[in-house]
Amino acid sequence: MSRALVRESRQPYRPGMPRQPKNFSIAWVSVEPLSPTGYLPTGPDTAVPTNFLASFALEQPPASVTIEVCVGADLRPVVVDLAIRANAKEPITTSVLRRVLVDQLLSRALAEATVPREPTDQPRHRRKVDEEAELAARIYLEAVATGSRAPTMAVAHTMNRSRAQASRYVRRARELGLLPTPDPQQEG
Repeated sequence: MSRALVRESRQPYRPGMPRQPKNFSIAWVSVEPLSPTGYLPTGPDTAVPTNFLASFALEQPPASVTIEVCVGADLRPVVVDLAIRANAKEPITTSVLRRVLVDQLLSRALAEATVPREPTDQPRHRRKVDEEAELAARIYLEAVATGSRAPTMAVAHTMNRSRAQASRYVRRARELGLLPTPDPQQEG
């Protein structure tokens, strides 16, 4: 076998592992959410806009690139628009186009577009439920102190809630330690 046909490489070829080209590098990127802007959670503390523009200045090849990215509910980002601007010294050619790596641009754009996630309504909702549970505990204890045999019904009546909702507030009050847990022997 001829030595010319043997491929010499410092790193063995690994299928499925993209090689990082030596002739592609990003100088900087800026991201601008597009309206109407919504954000999708990408983690417990992060979110990404559903639609945004990312503008890149490339060092290699020397060009500027703008991509429009849409992120679906399945959190799969897709590039829906791409614009490349070059200069007269190194115009856009097929060779230059091959060097513009869209997957790497998309990955960097997502990293730049990811923002800290604003707290959801759940903590606010939880505070509201806890406040309602505290009120229910006060009503419940007052009803027990006055000899009521149905303190949960007193909570429902006073708070103008259903019996089921009053029971949930009483259960939450017990979880918070505001009411004692019922004695199983007394319930029978």
